[in-house]
Amino acid sequence: MLHQFHHPTKAEGYSWHSLKNGKTTQLSGGDFAYTKQPLKPKNADYLLFSRGNYQVFPDLQYLNYGNSEAKPAQISQANPQQSEYRWGAIEPVQWTSLSGEVLNGLLIKPEDFDPAAQYPMIVNFYEKLSDGLHQHRSPDFHRSQINYTVYASKGYLIFAPDIPYRTGYPGESAYNAIVSGVTALINKGFVDPKRVAMQGHSWGGYQAAYVVTRTNLFA
Repeated sequence: MLHQFHHPTKAEGYSWHSLKNGKTTQLSGGDFAYTKQPLKPKNADYLLFSRGNYQVFPDLQYLNYGNSEAKPAQISQANPQQSEYRWGAIEPVQWTSLSGEVLNGLLIKPEDFDPAAQYPMIVNFYEKLSDGLHQHRSPDFHRSQINYTVYASKGYLIFAPDIPYRTGYPGESAYNAIVSGVTALINKGFVDPKRVAMQGHSWGGYQAAYVVTRTNLFA
């Protein structure tokens, strides 16, 4: 049994690969993050797993994959209180860096986002985060990272740019990716250019310290 990840869309899923005939059969997949620890009985074609995305809590799913027509059935409802909160949404974004590369990132928007309005934005980064597009993010405390769900519920945009590194120039690489990404979003009109913040920790903290010596873009 294989866990799959599709790089362009970040979709995940499971497939069954036969070592006897080389055939691979898709079991389940889609725009979700699937647990890498599914459970399967030894002598039956059933799976117990969880899957979720930014807006969908990773409840337990049950699948009889011995039936090619069967679909996953949700068998838990562990987080019903989520419906009481302004959760927001997440989407992939692309832009061209200062060095001419097409880069990827994530943009989290607050509930009832209005593209004609202007919002404060927090830029959060650590190497490459775009593979986490479908990750569910519960509102919790972290020792060094901001929580996307909490800030989105308070009316902030959160921008997470991927940073491709050039050997020997980590600070400059961060500057090229972050500043170009922020500028591209400001040019779309829905970011308040006077209320853009930046947050990084550890390796990202070094880069934040470097970038603020190069630009006055951040409040």
